[in-house]
This record gives sequence, structure tokens and C-alpha cells, in this order.
Amino acid sequence: MDTTIYYFTSTGNSLKIAKDLKDDLENTSIVQICKNNMNIKSETKSERIGFVFPVYFRGLPHMVKKFVENLNINVNSYCFAVASYGSNAALSFEQLNHLLTSKGAVLSRAFGIPMPGTMWSMYYPHPKEDYINRIEAQRELTREIAKEINNKTIVKLSEINNRTLEEKMYSSFQPSGEDKDFWADEKCDDCGICARICAANNIIMSNQRPQWQHQCEQCLACLHWCPKESIQYKKDSLNKERYHNPYVKVEELFQKH
Repeated sequence: MDTTIYYFTSTGNSLKIAKDLKDDLENTSIVQICKNNMNIKSETKSERIGFVFPVYFRGLPHMVKKFVENLNINVNSYCFAVASYGSNAALSFEQLNHLLTSKGAVLSRAFGIPMPGTMWSMYYPHPKEDYINRIEAQRELTREIAKEINNKTIVKLSEINNRTLEEKMYSSFQPSGEDKDFWADEKCDDCGICARICAANNIIMSNQRPQWQHQCEQCLACLHWCPKESIQYKKDSLNKERYHNPYVKVEELFQKH
């Protein structure tokens, strides 16, 4: 049974989940949702189709939403989703299901995995012990999810609490121009890693400093993966420890040009 998993990642959490699912599911391929892959328009051969993504501002990352909108899907495929989040999946599963049903498909199963939250513009990072516990629990949770996928279980989506508040939060999420608040301090050594890992191809190096091009997804990959911790977001990131998944290497996020 062929399975394709599409993942969107910044700190590597979703990539780690996708890789673990690939290990536990036969005949599975994983594909990054990124600007370079937005030309993928059809997924009609896989019997199972999965989407793995972080929750941003209570819903889907904009690039994930646009990717699924443009994807032609086999309506007979078993579709599943895995959301990584700091608190809960909020609107994301319902949003994804709406996109799928508009194509005649359906989200058969949705899973959530608590992971370290790193969106500092919304809340302070979780305590270090919580980071560690979530990271170590993820592998077993993913293994259990794979069993459910193999059995093609179908579970109706849960009702959304505080819908009005959640929708208001998501409607405020307009990331493209938010990169005006990124800056690099004097520790920047022009390594270019931030530009190479940006899924939106939103960063160029100019005058030995990163320059953001206002097509941001606000994923904070550039900030968290900077080896010198020189990239800042407003003053929210000052003196705060960076995070990226310890089981993912930065080279795995390098974009192919």
C-alpha cells in the first residue's frame, strides 16, 4: 500500500514525525511542503495521503493551506493528518478537512502530538523539562499513530471550543510582512544557513547579512537554526534559548535550488 506524507517544518519537529511514520509504514515517501514544491499539483496514486504540520496561530500554516488548495487528490485515498502543537490543534483539522471535502475527499483521521512551542510572539517558551518530555514522548506517540493509520481507522473530528476566539486569532495571522521585525545582530558571520533552510525562499544574503523579502511564513526557522543565535525577532527572542529538534540535522532542511 503506497503512502505519501507531505510535511511542513521549521524547527524539524514535523520532519521528525514524518520520518518516524515512514519507518513504521510500508512503501511510504515523504515530501516537504515548501516553495520549491508548490508545483506539485496531483496526488492520485497513493492509497494513503498524510499531512504533517505545526499549528500556527490556531490553524494551518498559510503555505500548507495553499499547497492543499492546489493539490488534486484521489477521492478514494485514506487521508490523515498529524499536527504538532504547543497547546492543541484548534482550527487546523477542520480547515484541512474543508479543503479536502471541496475536492471530494475527506480527512478520515486526525492526530495531535504536543511538541515544544516556539512561537515567542504568542507566548513564552515551555520550561526545559517540558521540552525534553515532549521530545522523548513523540516517538512512541508516532508509533501508536502508525498503527491507527495501518488499520485505516476513521474518527469524526471533535467540536472546536471557543470557535469565535480561535477564528479571530487565526484571522490576525498575516505572516508575509511580519519579517520586517527580524534582524541580525553583530554575531552574524554570513554563513547563509538561514537562507538555505527557509521553506519560503524568503531570505537572501546581502552585505554579509540576511535580508528578508516579505514572503515570510513566520515559521522562525531562521531564528532557531542560526548557529550563532544572531537572528532576533523584535525583542521577543533576546536572551531566550533557541530550539530545534535534536534528532534532525540542519542539512535536512536545506532547500534544493
